[in-house]
Amino acid sequence: MSQQPVSLNPRGAQDAAGQRIGALLFRGLTRINADLQAEPDLATDWSVSRDGKTWTFTIKPSVDQGGEPIDANRMANCLEQYRIGKPSSPLRTGFPHWKSTRADGSRVLIELTHSDPFLARNVSLLRYFRAEIPGAEPCADLPSQALGIGSGAYRMARWTMAPEGVLDLISMAPDSPSIHFDFIRDDTTLALKLLRGDSDITQNSLSLAKTRWLSREHGARFTVIERDGVNVSYLAFNLRDPVLAKLPVRQAIAMAIPREEIVKNKLFGFCKLADTLLSPLLPGSHGTPLAYNPALSEKVLDGAGYPRGADGVRLRFRYKTTPARDGIELALMMQDGLKKIGIALDLDVVEPAVFQSSVRKGAYQLHSSRWIGVADASILYRTLHSKQSNNRWGYKSAEMDALLDRAMAEGDDRKRAALFKSVQTKAAEDLPFVPLWYWNNALIVRKDLEAEGRRVKISLSGALEPLTVIKLSP
Repeated sequence: MSQQPVSLNPRGAQDAAGQRIGALLFRGLTRINADLQAEPDLATDWSVSRDGKTWTFTIKPSVDQGGEPIDANRMANCLEQYRIGKPSSPLRTGFPHWKSTRADGSRVLIELTHSDPFLARNVSLLRYFRAEIPGAEPCADLPSQALGIGSGAYRMARWTMAPEGVLDLISMAPDSPSIHFDFIRDDTTLALKLLRGDSDITQNSLSLAKTRWLSREHGARFTVIERDGVNVSYLAFNLRDPVLAKLPVRQAIAMAIPREEIVKNKLFGFCKLADTLLSPLLPGSHGTPLAYNPALSEKVLDGAGYPRGADGVRLRFRYKTTPARDGIELALMMQDGLKKIGIALDLDVVEPAVFQSSVRKGAYQLHSSRWIGVADASILYRTLHSKQSNNRWGYKSAEMDALLDRAMAEGDDRKRAALFKSVQTKAAEDLPFVPLWYWNNALIVRKDLEAEGRRVKISLSGALEPLTVIKLSP
């Protein structure tokens, strides 16, 4: 993997690597399959009340990796730790209407103040664990030196909250192989690991250039298998900034990004245009998109009162990113594109943990990030509603709030989909963010594993669980 987890603490892991590896170590009420549907995990089945405010999950008793039981009472206590435990879990923000949790025999009841049609999917993020301390509450925050006990198909060979360099996972099933993860940021080193036979598989880790080179020069040894993905990259604006709060400035920036060219020519890797989140729209245009048009960007900025200065610069912004290859490549593309319309972009490169903290606090002007494993439209409610803490761009619109509230309360799937389409149209007009592209999932395997790799249904979200069934030859 090209990125090591920021954290494997189930209460706080929000990065892609942490979430994907965490799914192997810990179980939740449900899990998300390769096609983004919720499936039973610790819960065997579930139902929702007619008003959508009470979800009931039936628990089949099982045991955690330490041999202690997981029953309805323990699961309810675990969920309450996510809801009200201290320190607060950032995952709690994904459940804005969560009122209480209680056990009733073999069932766990989650009660909401308002309906949430996506709860069965999102509750998969709340995973069961406990500290190896006598009397510790399930899913309570782990003391710094405490060992953690998971509930998943794998356990760590050595417990660590933030692995560096390597991570070994031991299967809980005696007839299944262990998994050794190498975290290698450098593209060339990662490719050499494959060539030397030190690694069997990599997914979404090599750049497109290195992948093409591997296919061309070593096609007899390796196969690339692709499937569409749902991870979407976007450019975010901080609307608290007095200049970025002006819609014409955001429109000008959006028109200076050659999204179509980047995707068409695969300049940035395995991706496709993010059409389903809609291209930016001209106000009052009834759906006319803002295509790549730097000349029009310049006119818009002139009209907004931002002419070029003597040095050719109209505006200067700071762009926050991480040292990850994808982040740096995109930052340089943004910098080059905006320079053409007279906007200077100063890059603020920080480590992933600092980046996440800064974004949560709104301490940025521009940044790009990626929504990971988008399984449903609840991401739009959590990030666009003015009262939601994940609305990190400071976007406020009474019209948007009303649309989102109606969509979340709608029980009919077709009607809800139409409402969320209107949400996307409104977002494309107001531009708190610019959707860039979706990422495909590219799996590189040894040639002798090709049949196994093609047998596996690669997850749309890029999750690792399907890959664990690949049978490695000696």
